Amino acid sequence: MVSDKSFNEVKIVTNSRLHFGFLNLKSSNSYSFGGMGLSIDKHPTILTVSKALKFESNLKKAIRDKIYHFLCDNKLSKKIRVDCIESPQKHIGLGSGTQLTLSIEEAISKFYRFNQNTNFFHRSYRSGVGINSYKNGGFIVDSPKNNLLTNEIIFKTNFPKEWKIILLFDSKARGLHGRSESRFFSSDSTISLRKKLSDLTLNEIIPSIIYKDFDIFARSLTKFQDLNSLFYSSIQKSNYLSHDIAKVIKKVSINFNVAAGQSSWGPTSYMLIESKNIHNGIISILDNTISMYNNLSYEIVSAKNSGRKLSYK
Repeated sequence: MVSDKSFNEVKIVTNSRLHFGFLNLKSSNSYSFGGMGLSIDKHPTILTVSKALKFESNLKKAIRDKIYHFLCDNKLSKKIRVDCIESPQKHIGLGSGTQLTLSIEEAISKFYRFNQNTNFFHRSYRSGVGINSYKNGGFIVDSPKNNLLTNEIIFKTNFPKEWKIILLFDSKARGLHGRSESRFFSSDSTISLRKKLSDLTLNEIIPSIIYKDFDIFARSLTKFQDLNSLFYSSIQKSNYLSHDIAKVIKKVSINFNVAAGQSSWGPTSYMLIESKNIHNGIISILDNTISMYNNLSYEIVSAKNSGRKLSYK
């Protein structure tokens, strides 16, 4: 059902997210995937839907066509402009594709006051971290699923403000995506790590966040990342897609207690640290080490404990 009155403009600002890894890939029982991740306060996707004289958009043709067909199928006015104002780089591990898809669907729905599910992209998600980061923000553990249509949260909480995130970027690398990614996930996984990953999540990672015990959190999340990297050993030969980033993390980890890993397929990687260590020598090590690589950069960000923000005109 559609309301008779639409807005002049709907704007959505979404979160980027770090994906810490899966609880499981293909399982011998009915439930597979499930994951863990964290919303961050930088690199948003910003999208607007506004009134126009005709259908216009700065999005790529395949996305424009899906929007246009949805409008036609539902007999909605095509006099709109859909623009992506800002978005993270694609295929670097920040979840840009999920955030863009969800923001388009919701912005179209809100613009027309459309009271039904507008899942016209028909995307399925192996991990619900991106969807739940979009809706809720914070630290998220997504339930394993028996199909790719459900994305229920096992656990969600605010992430401690005193823990900061150093993002590491490699401009020369891109994570697996598209058909190559789909082929990987359609193959059988011969490594059974489900019990170890579940134990780390339930008995160490979640309690350490609740009690703000950074030492246990750093140790257990790094171990979770190390185990997850075994899932991808047929494609990614080490813990990190970027060997240069791996060297930087190793250098910092020798001197500081950090929770380190790679977000999704990378190359974006992270080191979570206690705030007191930002000005306690860690920046000096980072600057000196990264200066040796013209392809690397870093940024300090915080967790974002709320979901997407909508505004209307």
